[in-house]
Amino acid sequence: MLGGVEDPAELSPDTAAAAPAFAYVDFGVAHGLSREALLEAAGLTEAIRDQPDARVSTFAFVVLWRELISKLPEVVVPVELVKSLDPSVLGVTGQVVLRADDIAHAGRLVERFMRLTDTGLSLTWPERGDLVGFAIGHRPEVVAMRFPIEVMLGTGYRVLCHAAGGPVPLREVTFAHPAGYPVAAYEELFGVPVRFGAEHSALWLSREALATPLVGRDPIARRYLEAYAEQLLAALPAPEAPPSASPVDTRGPRPERERAPIDLIREAILVELATSGAELARVARRVAMSTRTVQRRCEEAGTSYQDLVEELRAGMARSLLRDRTRSIVDVAFELGYADLKGFYRAFRRWTGTTPAGWRAHQG
Repeated sequence: MLGGVEDPAELSPDTAAAAPAFAYVDFGVAHGLSREALLEAAGLTEAIRDQPDARVSTFAFVVLWRELISKLPEVVVPVELVKSLDPSVLGVTGQVVLRADDIAHAGRLVERFMRLTDTGLSLTWPERGDLVGFAIGHRPEVVAMRFPIEVMLGTGYRVLCHAAGGPVPLREVTFAHPAGYPVAAYEELFGVPVRFGAEHSALWLSREALATPLVGRDPIARRYLEAYAEQLLAALPAPEAPPSASPVDTRGPRPERERAPIDLIREAILVELATSGAELARVARRVAMSTRTVQRRCEEAGTSYQDLVEELRAGMARSLLRDRTRSIVDVAFELGYADLKGFYRAFRRWTGTTPAGWRAHQG
């Protein structure tokens, strides 16, 4: 029995990206364990390692977690494992997140593509005063093991630090279970106070910190990666039910169920601009509405769908043009234009001048 789980095979039939499992194996080998024994116990073969999008049962991770904890008693396994992991093991999800605009955007991308990493993973945004939590959960069986939650949260923190080009300005880290190792090791990892036995397993940041820009921001590359990630996501079996999480507050700063429909539509348009030019049918699918409902929601907000697209395009064009490292061709592409002529006509309509002329007057 390990942390309340008597038989790992009793876990729900979730799957996860295979690459992290091999990183766990490599970690064990680096600490003196047998590679062959770890692979055999987890039901893995080296042939799977060479398949970038391969998936394995969550059972493989449960076995590896058990092996590492039981056979490396002198090692603070969760902390040292997180330190050893490279963001590349998170596959396309990690690559998308590394190219996010800011921390809040990175969180939304994690939420959008987290099933590619682990189909049992859940994410919520609890609030506490002026703080917002990046809180994770999983199936009850996995939560009961404690260690996996620590690794998942720690890995998320490492990815955010990598994307930010330095430490993320956390205020606190909390775990919704008792400590199994010295707390000092976790505080060294996260660089802030760490508290166990809390209500949430979460990284806590101020609302202002959510706007921290990420050095790897690359909207063009991200669009291509998002399109590929969407294909992989569509190939996964639909979840039978929402995953059970640790006891987290389902109210977040922007929960889907509490947000105004027009806000959801705005966000979907911004996502779809580069890939489909914000085609109505694509946006409607993204917000789970019919095309007529999308149009009606826009009318209720005092605008039309086409006018909303134009408004967002115009605002995004100005924002992108302020970045002088970005060519006008790149800006046109990100806004969904197939050629420069169309972009120039639209921009002159919005501003009365050309993109180059507008940029020159920005100083």
